[in-house]
Amino acid sequence: MDKKGVKSLIEKKLEQSKKSIRNKNSIEALFSLFPPSNALWKVLSGSREAIETKKSRITQETILDILIAIDNKLETGKTDSQKFEVLLDGIVSLGDVSGLKAKASNPIVSKLFSEKEIEIILKNIHAHGNVTGVNLIVDQELELKKKMQIKTPHSSVTFNAGPNCKVVFGKGLKRKR
Repeated sequence: MDKKGVKSLIEKKLEQSKKSIRNKNSIEALFSLFPPSNALWKVLSGSREAIETKKSRITQETILDILIAIDNKLETGKTDSQKFEVLLDGIVSLGDVSGLKAKASNPIVSKLFSEKEIEIILKNIHAHGNVTGVNLIVDQELELKKKMQIKTPHSSVTFNAGPNCKVVFGKGLKRKR
C-alpha cells in the first residue's frame, strides 16, 4: 500500500473510533517516524499477529533508546546546564521502570549529585512492575549537594529544597577508592 492509501486508512480508522487530530501535519510526522509499509498496513488493518509483533518491537526499541540515552548522560557527565533532567513520558513496560538507576560509588554519579540539580519527570507510564523515580544503590556515602526533584502526575518529592538542608545517602559508609 502506498502513502496515500495508508493516509486514507488512518483517517478512516480515526473516524471509526470517533477520534480526530487537530493538525493534518500529524500524519506526515507519523510517516517520518514510521514510513508507510506493509507492516504498518497490517497494523492499521488489524492483523492481530502484526499488531502484537509491532507493539513488542516498538516497546523494546523505546526502552532500549531510553536506556542508552540515560547511559550516555551518566557516562559522559557532560551537560551544559546546571540541571540534569530525565523525562520518561508515554512508556509501556512489562517490567519495572526507573527514572534514574545508579550506584553511589560511581564517580560520575558522585559528580552529578554534587554539581547539578536533578529533575526526574515520570508521566503516562503503564508498567506491570514498579515505577521508581530514583533507584540509588547506596554502597558508599553520597551527599546530595543540589536540589533533586521527582515529579509524577499525582505528586512530587523534593530533596534539599532550601538553605541549610543536607541530605547524605549511606551516612557513615566508607568511601570506595
